[in-house]
Amino acid sequence: MSMRPIVVYDDTCGMCRRSVGWVRRLDWLRRLDDMGYSVAVVRHPEVGRGALGDGLRVRFPNGDVALGIDAVRSIAIRTPLGALGAWALYIPGVHGLGARGYAQIAKRRRPEGAACPLPSRYPRGSVNETT
Repeated sequence: MSMRPIVVYDDTCGMCRRSVGWVRRLDWLRRLDDMGYSVAVVRHPEVGRGALGDGLRVRFPNGDVALGIDAVRSIAIRTPLGALGAWALYIPGVHGLGARGYAQIAKRRRPEGAACPLPSRYPRGSVNETT
């Protein structure tokens, strides 16, 4: 059994899989493991509490689970380049802003193969709209 925190991600979401790829590249010190939600929920039922759409999860060796922006902070603080940004999330008010930003990104997740769209720069029907 791993004594490292496990990053639990939505393995049906392309954006989520790409994000975990970045976590792997930034985790030079190998302080984290990762596991898709479909496997993790069987092995560690506590990660299944709440809806998967609630966000990224980190399961700690003691069984505790961080969710959403708290999971992002838990991941970042364990990576050399992410540590500085993670500490900023402890500043009063910054955590709340991070949580709102994370919620907006999480709303755009899509299942397997679907694009996770970003808002258009141009309103629908404008001359500059490309689609």
